[in-house]
Amino acid sequence: MTKNDQFSYRVLLFADFVTQYKESMPNARLFELTLPWLAATEEFMLPENSQVIVHCLYQSVEDQEPILNVAWPLVHSTKKKSSQNKISSLSSFYSSVSEPIFFSPPSKGILHQLLSYIVQEHQWLSMQLGAFEGGMVEKTLVEHFHYQRVFSKTDNVYQVGIADYAEYYQQRPSQLRNTIKRREKKLVKAHKYRIEIITDISDFSDAFITYKAIYQQSWKGDEFSFDFIEQVCLAALAENKLRLGLLYVDDEPAAAQLWFLQSNLQPDFRLDNDENVTKEHCGHLQITASIFKLAYTPQYQQYSVGSLLSLALSEHVISKDKVTSIEFGMGSEPYKKDWLSENRTRQVYQVFNPSGIYGKLAIIRKIVLPRLVKLLSRKVSKK
Repeated sequence: MTKNDQFSYRVLLFADFVTQYKESMPNARLFELTLPWLAATEEFMLPENSQVIVHCLYQSVEDQEPILNVAWPLVHSTKKKSSQNKISSLSSFYSSVSEPIFFSPPSKGILHQLLSYIVQEHQWLSMQLGAFEGGMVEKTLVEHFHYQRVFSKTDNVYQVGIADYAEYYQQRPSQLRNTIKRREKKLVKAHKYRIEIITDISDFSDAFITYKAIYQQSWKGDEFSFDFIEQVCLAALAENKLRLGLLYVDDEPAAAQLWFLQSNLQPDFRLDNDENVTKEHCGHLQITASIFKLAYTPQYQQYSVGSLLSLALSEHVISKDKVTSIEFGMGSEPYKKDWLSENRTRQVYQVFNPSGIYGKLAIIRKIVLPRLVKLLSRKVSKK
């Protein structure tokens, strides 16, 4: 343990962190930021020659055990040359956002301190952190690393302030509403259909087999890790946070969707500065539904079975689960804006270690030269 004034730094293996803090984890604002999701990522999605190290910053209190302020699980990938080691957020292509875990009110100062320890205490060439959706964490990262670049961007389509289903439905474009009515009428005329929304563990096994069958018949093909999907679904079911929707046509599986719920009583950790917390509906219970997976069989595409299922799940989570926010995860597909009205950008950042020769070369090649080329291009275009 390294001490600095009132703070102390410690690293834990992920399994040790889970054992020690499983019962005291703070409430996450999205299910994919919870410990079960991170544990499934660690089990099924790690690259070779890597391990998860949890970087912990504690506050020293006189005559008491140090209090954990923030923990950041990061993936350390080792190379033959230690100077080429990489550090990245504990995430995968199943994750649309990644954040440190704050056990106490967050601040830039605390996060700056933790980043300083991570930089100084480990051998690394580059870090790939995020995705972040703006706010304090992203601002602190940009401030802390003078040379950083946006590695990737993705859109997050969402809607907050949902009061009731009738109002939400009327806010949808008339073209969408009319299309769904017309396609449902066509479906009912030719077939019988039913929708099931699975919320109980006893119904999950058969429902998940059906989900996999639909997914594999869809345009998406086979899944990278059904094991990961199944584990996060089971974890969500244990906390009543999964809504698995299935639509059958003449008893044949036609469409499937996975939605996760997460209630959040704490302020959102997006800060303007060290003192001010910004959050819509601050002080109110916010329940968010995250749309994770959607699939349908091409055989029934003409009936818009996916849209019919989306509408049924929207009504369920708004009317029964009382969600006040719905979000699509990642991606900017045009159809998403028919269902939800707002959009934000989430960004992954890449930084390089300036203390080593490889890091300096990477900074020049990946950051400095592209900036110079961009600057020169602007000057030429103005002439």
